[in-house]
Amino acid sequence: MNRRLVLPLLLFTIAVLSGLQAQRTDLAAAAFDPVELGRPPSAVATPALSVRRIPEFLQSPAAEQRLRNGLVAPVAALPPGTCLSVAEHGRDLFSMEPSTPMAPASAQKLLTALAAMVVLGSDSVLTTKVTVSEAPLDGVVLGDLWLVGGGDPLLMTTPYADRFDDPFAYSDLADLADAVVASGIREVRGSVVGDESRYDRIRYLGTWPDRFKPGYSIQSGPLSALSVDDGFASWDEVNPASSLSVPSDDPARMAAHLFDDHLEARGVVIRGRADSGTVPGDPGWRTVASLDSAPVRLLVEQMLVASDNTTAELLVKEMGRTPAERGTTVRGLSVLLEALDAAGHPVDGVVPHDGSGLDPDNRLTCGLLASILDDRDLGSVLVDALPVAGDGGTMKKRFVGTAGEGRVRAKTGTLRGVTSLAGVVDTPGGRRLAFALVSNGELPYEIRDLHEEVVLSMLSYPAGPGVDLLAPRPLLYPIASEQAEPETSGG
Repeated sequence: MNRRLVLPLLLFTIAVLSGLQAQRTDLAAAAFDPVELGRPPSAVATPALSVRRIPEFLQSPAAEQRLRNGLVAPVAALPPGTCLSVAEHGRDLFSMEPSTPMAPASAQKLLTALAAMVVLGSDSVLTTKVTVSEAPLDGVVLGDLWLVGGGDPLLMTTPYADRFDDPFAYSDLADLADAVVASGIREVRGSVVGDESRYDRIRYLGTWPDRFKPGYSIQSGPLSALSVDDGFASWDEVNPASSLSVPSDDPARMAAHLFDDHLEARGVVIRGRADSGTVPGDPGWRTVASLDSAPVRLLVEQMLVASDNTTAELLVKEMGRTPAERGTTVRGLSVLLEALDAAGHPVDGVVPHDGSGLDPDNRLTCGLLASILDDRDLGSVLVDALPVAGDGGTMKKRFVGTAGEGRVRAKTGTLRGVTSLAGVVDTPGGRRLAFALVSNGELPYEIRDLHEEVVLSMLSYPAGPGVDLLAPRPLLYPIASEQAEPETSGG
């Protein structure tokens, strides 16, 4: 006999004999009635070679095949120009065009979210400061009081924040005013001056379609390192849509004006008019009060739940900032790609033009989206920040009345000719699948329903032989001694 066949034949023989032995002992165990014998279950006994010692290994092939079979029909209904990736713990279970670059719409924010937590730190904060050139004398600031922006995208007034349906951790400008008063300041001989020099002053990206800019259906506040109320000079008192708001031409001056009002409401006398400028480069400046933003992981959560374009773009600028250079979108996007690549995610074919997904020329892959949702360090934090189907944010009206309600967490995306959905589904079987689904082109009216059908078909996973059927069975009677009844291999 060919020597190369000996080992495979031996392993095959052992497997067959083990299977037969497991079957015999299953039948033998079933013949015992523990109640009749008066012997309560008390031990687990499984032979070393029993296939029951690897239940999930046995279950997986059948479960994965059934998952693939279940996806065939809903995937066949998707339009051309669609990519899909389904994975569990980073292992691909089903894919269609996973490496094809696609326009993602707001699914782009998933890249921004993970990169921001990697680059900036998930627990780091962005700090707004109040500084003066000289220490106040008997509560009097002889010069100007400077409000220095730290890039906090959620620095707001309470009336503005209260309009949103979903609660989120914002920085209340009133708290900063209270801190100034607590420092002992009672009068400012100069003005309150806003400083936005942490970032560049490009308010809207040149590559965005005109319809997303002022004068049209605006989708972002004016980008600034010192932005209060998203930089909107006026806004609807009930509806928080950006398209109903009017952006400020000078967000830093607007912030200074609002801060001036807050201070005067607390009895602080301010002689000059609010303005904007840049703090002179003098090492002798003093910070008299400061206000930290929520941790970056909560900024990311608000961005994902509300699909906040302004927060996304400011986080990109923060990633692009260095001690010597202002934060810019171009540098921030370069840092974003480097961070994802260094974390081991597939970035081939990925071309980011912004952090929000408003730019139709953004390109990413379904494989990348599925990969970052399973990032080994921050994947769970990212997933926990996603809105839940039927509960809130952009997922509040998705999967309602279906088995996916409460079980799907995802980021949605919609542009002309683009629909995307990427997140996780927690199956009734106790498993979590990461998925990414993006469609580009001439899309049917029911494209969102088609995407939901694909995700719903994943809920049956793992449909296969139940793990309880493959797991070790308890011995049906106690073992009194080595000479008592022989140990069974209850399988």
